[in-house]
Amino acid sequence: GGTKKIIMIAILTDRPNVGKEIARVLGAHKRENGYMTGNGYMVTWTFGNMLSLAMPKDSGNAWVEWDDFPLRPAPFMTVRNVRTDTGWNPDINAVLQLKVIARVFDACDTIIAATDASREGEMLFRHIYRFLGCKQPCHRLWISSLTDEAILNGMANLCPCNRFDKLFLAADSRNRADWLLGVNSSYAICKAVGFGNNSLGRVQTPVLAAISRRYRERENHISIDSWPVFASLCKDNRIIKMRHVEDFDNRRYALELYEDCKAIRDARITAVSRKTEEIMAPALYNLTELQKDANRYHGLTAIQVQEITQSLYERKLISYPRTTNRSLPEDVQATLPPVMEKILAGKEFRRYADRVDFTTSRTASDTGDTMEHHAIIATGMRPDGLNREEMLVYTLVVGRMLETFMPPCKVEYMIVDAVCAARKFSVRMYSILEKGWLDVFGREGLIAKGCDSSPVFPEFAQGELVPVAGCSVIHKKSLPVSPYTDAELIEYMDDAGLGTVSTRTNIIRTLLERKYIRYAGKYIIPTSKGLFFYETVRGMRVADASLTSGWEAELARIEQGKLTQEEFLDKVLELVREVTDEIRQIHRSKKEPV
Repeated sequence: GGTKKIIMIAILTDRPNVGKEIARVLGAHKRENGYMTGNGYMVTWTFGNMLSLAMPKDSGNAWVEWDDFPLRPAPFMTVRNVRTDTGWNPDINAVLQLKVIARVFDACDTIIAATDASREGEMLFRHIYRFLGCKQPCHRLWISSLTDEAILNGMANLCPCNRFDKLFLAADSRNRADWLLGVNSSYAICKAVGFGNNSLGRVQTPVLAAISRRYRERENHISIDSWPVFASLCKDNRIIKMRHVEDFDNRRYALELYEDCKAIRDARITAVSRKTEEIMAPALYNLTELQKDANRYHGLTAIQVQEITQSLYERKLISYPRTTNRSLPEDVQATLPPVMEKILAGKEFRRYADRVDFTTSRTASDTGDTMEHHAIIATGMRPDGLNREEMLVYTLVVGRMLETFMPPCKVEYMIVDAVCAARKFSVRMYSILEKGWLDVFGREGLIAKGCDSSPVFPEFAQGELVPVAGCSVIHKKSLPVSPYTDAELIEYMDDAGLGTVSTRTNIIRTLLERKYIRYAGKYIIPTSKGLFFYETVRGMRVADASLTSGWEAELARIEQGKLTQEEFLDKVLELVREVTDEIRQIHRSKKEPV
């Protein structure tokens, strides 16, 4: 008979090194230009998102009149544009790689989508599949870690692509909505104010507004004076410093109380309350919490943490990092004991081995939904050759896993109230009875609750008289609010529903690249360009964080099939009309003679 056609399978990933990893595991060892081949596979990759919705100029509308609003994206996609010496041009690397992908797809009978297992990754694959006009059947590789085992397991259990249709719809809807609001408001502000290339992103603008507002508030700060008064009591040869329950805003009154206290020999204890609490370990990390802690404790920026977690993921050391989830499904939980044993064998963590108990963990949750990635965990591979920053982030992840499997921290809190010179004083103390999970990083701030540390409590009885050993008065000035740190900005964006775990760092990066914001030490502050832009949009709806804060919930409903793309985008268009009308009103009021 005739020669049998060799069946070839194409695999598309969204990063070259992930592609090469998958190729190695599947035995596609032959290196070609822009792809790997062998063992019946051709594995290729994109360089992130290489396609975007067309801009008005791509459809030939370089000039826009007020009547043209609201602008809508053309039905076609274009290759990502980058800024070059001759203006904005298609990214040459993207153009060349798209040709490679087209050749690979043409040579194959089926396609496996192995892009990022997320909303963005799904959209990236679908857009390329459509852009190249593919007709081949496709399957989805959906994995949470890049270990050989996870890749082989995923390849053995490929999902049908249509299972992710709604995930794609949600991603595509967000993409279109961002275009509608961003492009319309940007073009409208250029027309209204007359300065070019101001990009108003749906998330960028409120984030810049928040950073600028905080900065202005700091500049305009008027400090308030206060005078707290302290009385030191002597008990069991220890000095206990108590504070007057109200700080005075008048120096004279503070000094009067100070003089009264000096003249008094004893204070009377009026109330003593003690209570013991068991404090459970915090939940496992998602990306947001990891970014916050790495910034708080190690001064790493949100962008650094996202890049480091991606690199740790690609080196198979941790599970998929861009997750919002802080729990584990039961099947993953069951795989942890051997992983933790490997980690506990390492010298950094050996001392906790006898205190870790895998039966106690409270992190299990049966999510049952494969779309949502579980919390970030280590895979148990040896962390060799990491630099200092990578090791810091890796240690946070491993330390948090240990904490989760350790006994609770037992703390006793005590509040003592006293009367001195006929005025009320009080002190709050805490004492750690059993460290439990707190022993890993020793961060007592997590359990202090604004109390003073006291390893042993003095024994006070209600009604007893205690000698006053001294007193003091302090002059305090209220401090201006600090500019945002990365931890605070990420928290603000998270609380305000701005962006997702995957997109937040790109928003900060875009604002930095456009020179709207900059770093001053560990703080993020606006540049003069950023402040000028903020003054232009201040008070406008486009700068209001709540404008689109409901979108994430709507997109989740699209993902669940409870809302259609049309319904969502119709609402967005309404909003866009209101926003561009408002910008136009400002434009008119500027033109009218006073």
